[in-house]
Amino acid sequence: MRAKGRSHGRFVSLSGLKKLISPPGSPYPLLIVDATGQPIFFLCEWYRRFKDRDPGRTPDTYLDMALPWAGFLLRHQYAWNAPADRIQAYLVEFLREDVACLVAPDAKNEEREFIETTGKSPLAKSSLGVLLAALTSVYDTLIAAGYYPYQNPLRSEKMLILKREHLRQVKNAGAPEHAGIRGESWQETNRAFPTNTFRQRRGKIWKPEVVLEPDEVQERMRETIDYMALHATFLRDQVILLLLRQTGARLSEIIEMTVGGYRAARKAGRALVKNKGSRGREEKRIHFTTTVEKQLQLYIRTERAKYDPQGRKRLEDLGDRDPLFLTRTGKPYSRAAFYHHWRRLFAPAQQQFKKKERVEFTPHDLRHLRVTRAVTKIREEAKGDRAAEAALLEGFMHLMGWQSPETMKIYLQTMNERKAMKAVLDDEEAQEQDAVNRRREVPPAQTQLPWTAKDHAKEVSPQASAPPADNDELSWYEE
Repeated sequence: MRAKGRSHGRFVSLSGLKKLISPPGSPYPLLIVDATGQPIFFLCEWYRRFKDRDPGRTPDTYLDMALPWAGFLLRHQYAWNAPADRIQAYLVEFLREDVACLVAPDAKNEEREFIETTGKSPLAKSSLGVLLAALTSVYDTLIAAGYYPYQNPLRSEKMLILKREHLRQVKNAGAPEHAGIRGESWQETNRAFPTNTFRQRRGKIWKPEVVLEPDEVQERMRETIDYMALHATFLRDQVILLLLRQTGARLSEIIEMTVGGYRAARKAGRALVKNKGSRGREEKRIHFTTTVEKQLQLYIRTERAKYDPQGRKRLEDLGDRDPLFLTRTGKPYSRAAFYHHWRRLFAPAQQQFKKKERVEFTPHDLRHLRVTRAVTKIREEAKGDRAAEAALLEGFMHLMGWQSPETMKIYLQTMNERKAMKAVLDDEEAQEQDAVNRRREVPPAQTQLPWTAKDHAKEVSPQASAPPADNDELSWYEE
């Protein structure tokens, strides 16, 4: 489950910049302004171009991470379009001062800097990666638009040259991943030729911690969602909770479902949603039960119609771009609004358990829970047939929309670790129980130690000093 303590929101807000809705007729979807109300041109222009290319959530996520960088530049009166070597020096200062990271040069590559978060960092390791990706995007986009005349400060020129040379040898190097005709995947190319100037030190490999939790914990998570769905004030939230649990989709994929994506699936119990990295295209198919389908249809006819600006009740009367889930004011439902209702439902749902048995988890943890349940079921269905198991797992990987088989590999390794852990603990418990039973069978007369404390006193030399009263036989373990 997710650890607490990082202050992502506070990190973004400290930039001192504001996002404003553009006036009618403006070419900019958003205006980013400083404390005096002056627009930050390079951010406004980058966001406009990026949003035109990718209408999904990525531009907004990247913008949040780019705001502190822009605020840092303004605070120190640094130019955003300074030569690349100056920007790199500013970035080192920014990462050390504002992000509380350790930054050190790579001894093997003079063009590369290693970055590592500390306990004081406001960002988790994953968020630091998003920050670096956002700043790389800012300069890539503005270079392509002709606003920045130097190389990207976040990319190594030497590695870019090597990568270009390599791509000349790759069959159909320019083809997209989904075409299936490229000589090697883009992931393989990028892994072999990383071009980033700033890179995080490799830490421990990510693993979904929910998978490692005992069956009892996973069951309490399911019971919590049952309670929340049953007691949700709005039918909308009930449907979303059930979709999260059944499909294993990301929260953003469910929240941002459109009428067109629901209709495009052309079959009950299915919908097309925007997958991570799909650039706003609804191309990932999710599947859900007829029970949830009926609840979704009921929501559209009743609660949604109540808040629809035009009062439309029938699915065929809605436009393809209309959001499926609405707020009480008729606006598209958002993550922030959902989390407000999540917190209101989560606290009472935990009251059904003893204090020590309560489990903190997030909507994203339901995704890991869904994978655990599905993989367990697949292995049971395969009955030891490795070929059948591999085929089923490959199908499930596509169902989840995973682009890399490494994700499935990590889940399987984590589940194997959990299985081994359970086997070892069960064996230890069995041995301990056997020992308890044997002790019960020993007659009382034989339970006295053959060597008593009185005998020990006779053996000890009078000159020997007694050990401190607070010392015990396991004190060495603490040293």
